[in-house]
Amino acid sequence: MKPILASLALLACLTGLLAAQVARDLVEFTLFKRPEPTKVGDISLVLKGTDTSKQRYNIEITVDGHKIEKKDQDIRIPIFLYIGADTLPHEIVVTKVTQDQIVGRLLSPLH
Repeated sequence: MKPILASLALLACLTGLLAAQVARDLVEFTLFKRPEPTKVGDISLVLKGTDTSKQRYNIEITVDGHKIEKKDQDIRIPIFLYIGADTLPHEIVVTKVTQDQIVGRLLSPLH
């Protein structure tokens, strides 16, 4: 009986560690096409353009002073970013593209 209890205790401990490791902060955003950046969590985003017929978008991401431009991105395809010393990525997922606007979410590791 003791080996089963020890196994259950170990499983509970490992489950708690895994949950803490994958815990994320969720920020939902609506981004409009305009020249100035919009702060979303730890990053800044600028919507450069949209293509509603193909459900694609162009976006400029500023992270730690570095600009990254992603062109012809499909919706529901995540963009992964490693910021600073984080071992887990920040994840941008766009779920809706309309004329001059996108809707999505940013998942960031909890600090």
